[in-house]
Amino acid sequence: MTGEKKERRKWKPWLLAFLGAVLLILGAWWLLGGSRLWTELSFRLWQDRYAAAAEAALAGKPWRDVPGVRSLNVWPKAGEEDVLIADFALGGWGIGSSTSYWGVCTTTDGRPAGFQGMDMTLTEEAPGVFSWREAEGDNAYQTWELDEGWYGYLMKF
Repeated sequence: MTGEKKERRKWKPWLLAFLGAVLLILGAWWLLGGSRLWTELSFRLWQDRYAAAAEAALAGKPWRDVPGVRSLNVWPKAGEEDVLIADFALGGWGIGSSTSYWGVCTTTDGRPAGFQGMDMTLTEEAPGVFSWREAEGDNAYQTWELDEGWYGYLMKF
């Protein structure tokens, strides 16, 4: 065996151990609130783009992409006449009935809203943090204020 092959083999276990450690750290970060942290970071980095895209979408006009946003939808807010929600979907994870979605939204009335405009009675847990839990199930929703009239959200099915 040549010396070059021996050198390569010495690096393989260390490289695999390093990659495994990185994956474990990222997994722990994600389980400890990574989707919320990612949502907040995205909004802070691209706040001006979110505002411009929401203004265009709510007016029914074409909007420019916001980095990291999978889709932008406009929903009517249940129970509120003439109130619309600009919903920026940032991500989703899971399989079937065990799925979570997270993103950023703003409403034309500046108040928090249920997921995709659904009728949800939100309870204020802490200043600027609102939640909903399904009475007969495990579905849960949380939304938190990012800035005046802007909210991050996490929906768990």
